Amino acid sequence: MFWTRVMAVAMATLMIGAMSLAQDAPKAKEEGKTAADGDKAEAPEVDPNKAPEGKLKVATSDEITLKDEARKKDVSLTAIYPEDAGKYPVIIFSHGAGAQADAGKALGEYWASHGFVVLIPKHSDARKSMAETMLENYDKDGDGKISKEEAPEQMGAFFDQLDTDGDGFLSKEEMAAMGNRGGGRGNRGNRNPGGEQPEKPKEEPKDGEDDFDMLGDPREILLEDPAEPAPPAPGRGQGRGQGRGGRGGFGRAPAPLDATAGVDRVADIKLLLDNVTAIVKAVPALKDKMDLEHVGVSGHNHGAYTAELIGGATVNVESTANAEDGTETKTIENRNLADARVKAILELSPAGADQGGLTKESFKGIKIPAMTMTGSNDSTGEGQDAAWKKQAYENAPEGGKYHVFIDGARNNSFTSEPRAWGRGGQQPVTDNTFEWVKTSTLKFWNATLKADADAKKWLEGDTLKTTSEGKATIEHK
Repeated sequence: MFWTRVMAVAMATLMIGAMSLAQDAPKAKEEGKTAADGDKAEAPEVDPNKAPEGKLKVATSDEITLKDEARKKDVSLTAIYPEDAGKYPVIIFSHGAGAQADAGKALGEYWASHGFVVLIPKHSDARKSMAETMLENYDKDGDGKISKEEAPEQMGAFFDQLDTDGDGFLSKEEMAAMGNRGGGRGNRGNRNPGGEQPEKPKEEPKDGEDDFDMLGDPREILLEDPAEPAPPAPGRGQGRGQGRGGRGGFGRAPAPLDATAGVDRVADIKLLLDNVTAIVKAVPALKDKMDLEHVGVSGHNHGAYTAELIGGATVNVESTANAEDGTETKTIENRNLADARVKAILELSPAGADQGGLTKESFKGIKIPAMTMTGSNDSTGEGQDAAWKKQAYENAPEGGKYHVFIDGARNNSFTSEPRAWGRGGQQPVTDNTFEWVKTSTLKFWNATLKADADAKKWLEGDTLKTTSEGKATIEHK
């Protein structure tokens, strides 16, 4: 039920906030020592597995909408960019099918802090965010926020704590924060640098409730990008690969890769590139900041498929024509949707051959630099395992191609921090997967969009393998 999920997320958010405050509280000075003793504080050790935030202050704007007259649709987008003056390469991030549009926000903020402008379009297949769903259900006067009077009775005990600015209303940002802990810059207090957290007891759901992990990471339900499954084989179900889309009103069961949807998604990205002036008009702070000579496109799942298409992978698109006598004629057109303005692509959990109109020959069209990324537990749908996803690298031509493989990485490991708590009282996840994702993707963007020779040397060396003790590796050709 919708309200069960809202209350679960609220509870998790408040508990995690309390834990974060406890972790962040200043430690008492050692007995007998004061600043007057002249003792110098020891410099903290630098963990080579961690990806440090950049030095640039980051701003975000999600009040941007572009009109596409040809397709008779609007495309909204979020811009994440450095506040500092300068000209920065542009990265466009394409979310997965059935995912929330801000699924790539954590990566976008990280890249922006290192000197990139990141644009995240909301495709037609995006699911509504928790904040959007709550506003639809409870914002009776349509003012874009929820008052204590509009909020359901069950929320009374938590309302004041969720109302972080104390204005008597829950804003869209405050509601988003309920399910977005740990996802953005400056909100990572749930992570324990020591890697140790007390074990969490399992709470069994009551009769009538779904199996939502009441004290787990709310992002797994609210922000996790459901994997796009292949069509089910006869007599077989879709299995765990299809995620939780469609449960409790937070999404829908994701569809298989679809060439027609891919064409529409590519058109969304081209709309952004065609309308930079309109974007700057909506966000004046972006004036003179976007280096349109150095544009990259990234994506996760169906978004990675989108990046492949705009990067040059050819695709077979089927269309149906209806004759006056009622007969149907189906035709298949092999199309190349490449855009010369795109100089590099990053594919997180990419698509392989024989689905979505792709063949092994399709990837030969990707002439520009490309990085693919998958992991040993990155299995989506029927037969979409890491080996299938690696086809995007194996069948692409040589020259600026990189493939990252992370042992243990799941499908949702590439866009967010690991869960703070294990499900059902398991030990908390404390691996460095997302740190390796951030580091390697930043090196790729620096090498391809900033011509950073040191970054290219890193990509073609063994630093990642050595640092991760073999858990994360990079191939190149």
